[in-house]
Amino acid sequence: MTFLDYIMPVRLSPMWCLLLLGCIQFKVNYAADTNPLIFSTNECFLTEPVYGHVFNFSALQTDFAHWANGDYGDTFEFNICGNLKRSCHGRSDAAACLKKSDNTEYVLGTKHQLEYHNGKMYFTFSNGEKCPNTNDVYTLHVFMGCDYTLDKNQSRVTSYAKNSCSFYITFETPLACLPEPENTKGNNCSVYDPKNNHVYDLMPLSDTNYRTINRKGDLFILNICKPVLYGENAMCPPDSSVCFEKVNANYKEKFINYGTAQPNPIIENGNLIMRLPSAEPCKGSTNYTSVITFTCDGDFMNGHPEFTGLVDDCVYTFSFPTQYACNELPACTAVTHDKEIIDMSSLKDTKLELKRDNQTYVFAICSTPGEPCMENDGACLQVNNQATSLGKISTHLSIDKTGTPYLLYENGAKCEMTAGTGASTKWSTRIEFVCANRTGGSGSGNDSNFGPKIIENSKCSLLIHYQTELACRELINCKTKVYVEHSEDGTGMDVIDLTPLISNSENYEAEIDAVLIGQQGLTKSTKIFLNVCRPLVPKYALGCPGGSAACMANIDKVSGKPEEEKSLGFPLASLVGTNRTSAELRYLLGAQCATDPKSQLSSKIEFTCQMRAGRGVPKLRAVADCHYQFTWATNVICPPHMCSFNEDTCEIMNDELNVRYNLKKASFANGGKTKVNSNSGEFTLDLCDSHHKAVTDYSQGLVNLFFTTKGSCDSYGIINVQMRLICSSITNSSTSFSECNLLYIQKTPDICDFLGIKLNEPSVTTTRTPPTSATSTHVPSKSTTWYPTESSGDANKHPAERTGSIGAILAAILSVTFLVACLGMFAFS
Repeated sequence: MTFLDYIMPVRLSPMWCLLLLGCIQFKVNYAADTNPLIFSTNECFLTEPVYGHVFNFSALQTDFAHWANGDYGDTFEFNICGNLKRSCHGRSDAAACLKKSDNTEYVLGTKHQLEYHNGKMYFTFSNGEKCPNTNDVYTLHVFMGCDYTLDKNQSRVTSYAKNSCSFYITFETPLACLPEPENTKGNNCSVYDPKNNHVYDLMPLSDTNYRTINRKGDLFILNICKPVLYGENAMCPPDSSVCFEKVNANYKEKFINYGTAQPNPIIENGNLIMRLPSAEPCKGSTNYTSVITFTCDGDFMNGHPEFTGLVDDCVYTFSFPTQYACNELPACTAVTHDKEIIDMSSLKDTKLELKRDNQTYVFAICSTPGEPCMENDGACLQVNNQATSLGKISTHLSIDKTGTPYLLYENGAKCEMTAGTGASTKWSTRIEFVCANRTGGSGSGNDSNFGPKIIENSKCSLLIHYQTELACRELINCKTKVYVEHSEDGTGMDVIDLTPLISNSENYEAEIDAVLIGQQGLTKSTKIFLNVCRPLVPKYALGCPGGSAACMANIDKVSGKPEEEKSLGFPLASLVGTNRTSAELRYLLGAQCATDPKSQLSSKIEFTCQMRAGRGVPKLRAVADCHYQFTWATNVICPPHMCSFNEDTCEIMNDELNVRYNLKKASFANGGKTKVNSNSGEFTLDLCDSHHKAVTDYSQGLVNLFFTTKGSCDSYGIINVQMRLICSSITNSSTSFSECNLLYIQKTPDICDFLGIKLNEPSVTTTRTPPTSATSTHVPSKSTTWYPTESSGDANKHPAERTGSIGAILAAILSVTFLVACLGMFAFS
């Protein structure tokens, strides 16, 4: 053993450093001496520095490789902790391979290194072959994302340019998580409310972390139903669902458990809540507790929790507006994890029979099958003219963690005695709905795949698979993560979410640039209809192929009906982010191109942030090579903005749009005061009270206003108020009161102009009538303050100025760690 081998840290990786006598190979731990949160290893595992947990990714090594589809028809194939089992471009040592749409292959790397950076873990594949037409070589970075509930697609490719040489893939796996507590393993995260006979299922909210701040700017990281997902700047204690980030603290004391994960929500005083007690002591005599109150808001497509206040110093309260807290869904329908509605109601009221082992099983979907079953049975077993209940009827369609819709009929007849307890088990029936495509057309033989089949009958439970087209969902993702240099939460990542633009009732009509008339078959009678991330809403006489997301047609001058319809593409590629304030959406494989019969029409929509644009409309800007290019300026893509509040005049001031909104002059209030209902009766709420914080949420068309008012509640006599001012054509309000917190929702046209929303534009929710009027006051221009305020030098820049490529970020990380390591070598030379 050499002297250098003896003094270097244990976690080692090979690197060449140029010393005075030539090139000598040393084992180094990148930046280990200066920052324990930044290091790398050649092993397939690493020891996490905060809790000492070992993340071991060896189980991801596979004989079949991991696959991911990229842009431009590219396919990525890679292995973790080993090479591919097949050759790539004639080489047998490839660990990652890129296959282009023309079947050309390139080796992206023959080895990889596991990197750790402030909680983010990723494999860097190196030694790739030369990238065409450049002096660079191909590289691949695979980020390991924590996910306790595996989705169908584990791999997601970050958007890239056509001539890119570096690529980035996020791979989600439980192996990137801290150990999950026993009480949340396999939990359903649901609760039954006997008052309305509804089951609330919150599990879809577990797929991501949420961040919110209090009025002082302190940061909370939350997850629903599961512990906080481990990741960059989210190194929360293993069992915490609410995590407080302590500023300027030692990294081992930086994240504090303010709420331990619980398996299910509860109904308390008529409210849907999660009460999360922590073992962390608060002021010696008690422990911290967090309470999250879920409120129904069917218009919220991308709601997130907000900090609402503090009760008796140790109870932190949050509100979460979400459609998963609603009980208004029709029977036999459910909202999926992707916030789409699945509807099985067309299968109701039909008696179904299946025979197996000389026994007849009788059941129905969301209804009673009738004889021979009992009146309230959803399923029964008929043997020798006698019927045994296999479960009571339920119309509650659920979605399991894999995305499969199912019905559960419970509390059937007694089945068998449990040994040693004397208790009996009752029969239940689970009906899972499985996609069955008619890919071969009618009469092809594929119709035999349709309908129900018995899969299992054991342990007092009957499992039926019902194959139906109603369960088929090939939907693209309308949200995407982008990497930024200075994200609001410090993770280096931010989310762009365009789901509020998805329309369920009307299609968007694109404006066509006048200079394009006369080109590529465009005439003055041409109209183009689009939807966002989803197929067009079916409309009478609009005859583009079903599933098209963009359709071009000429409008007949006499009848006004569309003619000569041509599909401009199908929603086959998910949304990709360019930076925090822009994103692209591509529709592919449209109608045959008239100028090139070998090609098909396609389209691309470029979304950009524009505060004054409101929801905006698509505009056709160019047509080239059978490809239609649209731009769409919208404030839906804009990040939240912290507003100023003048407590002397009771005005919210939006510096970005140079407008202000005076609550004393609000049409729904009398001099800034309004009457609301609480648990103790009606009282007068002063909207101009104290400690205000106002934040615009452009994606939802509202302003969140937080303040405190006096009332008989906790020991301090303080009520925390969250007021949501929602742009709407109608004026109405609703309130809910929980844990000394008042949620006051006010819909009004007054606030629309303040948000830059034109009232004659398409509604963001698409299911309600658009607003029609607004009032607000314009003020002189002031400087912009972005939410939350950052301490860095560029905190006041527009988000577009604060974004950067992953390559730049990683290059900076690697170059700095390389320099530190080499300087360490010089110190010992």
